[in-house]
Amino acid sequence: MREIVVNVSGIDSKGRAYTFHEGKRIYIKYGVPGDILRIRPYAVRKGRRGRNIEYWADVIEVMKPGESRIEPLCSHFGVCGGCRFQNMDYKAQLNYKRWVSEHFFNKVYRLDVELGDVIPSPKIYFYRNRMDFPVGLVDGDVGIGLKMAGRWDVLVPLSECYLMSEEAVEIIKRVREFMVDRGIEPYNIFKHEGLVRYVVVREGKFTGDRLISIVTSDRPFPYIEELVDKLSNYATGIIWSINPTLTDISIGREIRALYGKDHLEEEIRGVRYHIHPNAFFQTNSYQAVNMVEIVREMASGGSIFMDLYSGVGLFSLQLLDMYSDIIAVEVDEYSIYSAEINVKRVGGGVSVFKGRVEDVLPLYTDNQPDTVIVDPPRPGLSLDVKRDLLRLKPKEIIYVSCNPETMARDIKYLSDVYDVEGEVRLIDMFPHTPHIELIAKLVVRD
Repeated sequence: MREIVVNVSGIDSKGRAYTFHEGKRIYIKYGVPGDILRIRPYAVRKGRRGRNIEYWADVIEVMKPGESRIEPLCSHFGVCGGCRFQNMDYKAQLNYKRWVSEHFFNKVYRLDVELGDVIPSPKIYFYRNRMDFPVGLVDGDVGIGLKMAGRWDVLVPLSECYLMSEEAVEIIKRVREFMVDRGIEPYNIFKHEGLVRYVVVREGKFTGDRLISIVTSDRPFPYIEELVDKLSNYATGIIWSINPTLTDISIGREIRALYGKDHLEEEIRGVRYHIHPNAFFQTNSYQAVNMVEIVREMASGGSIFMDLYSGVGLFSLQLLDMYSDIIAVEVDEYSIYSAEINVKRVGGGVSVFKGRVEDVLPLYTDNQPDTVIVDPPRPGLSLDVKRDLLRLKPKEIIYVSCNPETMARDIKYLSDVYDVEGEVRLIDMFPHTPHIELIAKLVVRD
């Protein structure tokens, strides 16, 4: 299609900048509201048989920047998929995230609730405590970096990155140099050949821990001791994580400790957490502190507290002083491993149940819980879980979510029995991305 000049109308609820031209909506990669741009549109076929067409565009020239457009810090911005909004003023990012939340809660699901202002991240660069860097061949050379925006199959090698730490960038540089010097093959996701698949770096922002995980296929790893020597100054622990499957994931079935600790430790509000290399933990430690403080503020205390999708026990251990009995439910074996260690460290007080929430809740027929906290993955609560919550009818539910759409949908389902008390709290866990974290308190209607 020919080049055209357009004004960026806005950003939709999926984080896509857009404009309209000749009756067509065109999505613009890395556009900022108010921009006047010269773009080159193209059609993308969607759906199972390609019957649906979306129109996208690459920016050819920024003719006049919008008020919130800024110069991105990273030279890889616009190609790498790590940051989508780094060319947009941080205040505008927060305003957008509040708008998205308002859109789903009050426009789509008509809940008529109050939403607070977005709590900004204390750090907007170098804030992540985990990064998974894929390894591959790029133009015949070893590359370590992140995937291209919107692509699972294209690797962008990184020479800089402002998401985690300067040390993380130095680590991937050293791994790459080692691989080139020793002729170590990166894994090929198409041919399923080669050795090194990912370099995973995890950091304890409040403890100073740094765990490096080298994820490989199940082939022998020559010269691995030499790699450990190159990395040991940057780590409190180094592990070899073996993923023998065809699945492109950054965790291994077998973990071999190579240096120092075989896990990460992080501290939130005076509680020190053991985190297994394969276990989930809130990715922005600075905002995890704010999350915990909000949950403590919302929780009323009492006898029974149920922590569903409990992970390594972040919320369970933070509310020990407020409830007599705490029941944590988690399905992931690695998170449970760490949770049990964490419970022992604080002297008990939490009963950890392994299983799907859908399977455990129907077995619970004891007294009505005072408080239930749910922190589900992005798809939200299943229908079975929502039905069981209505059956159990806890006095209050604290809902933590990283997806305003599914959270609003679930609260709408529960709204025949529960009211939202106070404001829905919004937390920016991921600066320079469209993502937002939300916390709401639901109370049983009298």
